[in-house]
Amino acid sequence: MGNALPPERLPAALRTIADWRSNPDGDAKCPVCAELGLTIIDQSARPHAEWYALSCKACGLEHAVNIPMPGPSAGFP
Repeated sequence: MGNALPPERLPAALRTIADWRSNPDGDAKCPVCAELGLTIIDQSARPHAEWYALSCKACGLEHAVNIPMPGPSAGFP
């Protein structure tokens, strides 16, 4: 079983995910050990939430990051 993301590394993980979304073919850096080669898999269930599975062979990171999205509006335009 892999290692979870320490809570204090969440901001770095979110930056890494944002960078990866803008360049999915680039090498992603692990938010825990800073090694290149982080695997990111988009497992999102849009429009409800974004889910990203993070995996690093160097440090054993195995963690899913959930980014809630706002629900549908109650009214019509």
